[in-house]
Amino acid sequence: MTKGKKILIVEDEMVISLEIAATLKRLGYEVAGQAITGLEALRLVEETDPDLILMDIRLKGNMDGIEAACQVNDRFNLPVIFLTAHSDEATLERAIAVSPSGYLIKPFKDRELYSTIELALHKHEIRQRIRPEKIVREVQSDIAHLSGVSALVISPRGIIIRANQKACDLFEIDQTDLCGTRITAWICSDKASLDAPLVAEGSILPGDVAIRSQKGVVRKVSIEAGFIAGEEGRIQGYLLVLTPSS
Repeated sequence: MTKGKKILIVEDEMVISLEIAATLKRLGYEVAGQAITGLEALRLVEETDPDLILMDIRLKGNMDGIEAACQVNDRFNLPVIFLTAHSDEATLERAIAVSPSGYLIKPFKDRELYSTIELALHKHEIRQRIRPEKIVREVQSDIAHLSGVSALVISPRGIIIRANQKACDLFEIDQTDLCGTRITAWICSDKASLDAPLVAEGSILPGDVAIRSQKGVVRKVSIEAGFIAGEEGRIQGYLLVLTPSS
């Protein structure tokens, strides 16, 4: 066991956080700190320099655990293990897109926590020796600065996992509420089914479509798409750029 490794707990239910802290100490780890919001977690990462983060997905405040993990990946390159009582498909796909080092469904046993932490620390150590593929991470970070276009990152199955501010304005919805939904849910169609897949056979079908915002406003947009490659060339998502069309 990698004794003495410092672990940061990010959990907004204090009773659960204290239970996890006690378990970690019994297992021989050091608790670097305990945060209840994403912003507090980022501050504590800078202050305590942990070796690993246990991150609850549902947190208080405007930043959920998945968004906080994205920022941890971008700024600190630390292993993150997600903790959640929610295992729905949309949440799982958003979590997978962040490339976490582990995923635990609450409640979990001490042995599950221990083995997941040890595996995550081992994998992280190996990755540090070999330059990891960072395309997905870089693209997710960069779209926040694409102020001139509406940009989305979606999973291979069409779940929106990241959006810049212009895209949120286009759909008239906050990023927190937009992420986790399917891109097809926002596309108008005169066909019998509004769930006609935009993602087909491992590729995006770009073109001109009409989208309906959260407030019901219909706009015509042109979609340009590019795939995001991960390790070994696997497609891990798509970058969509939406521009107004006549």
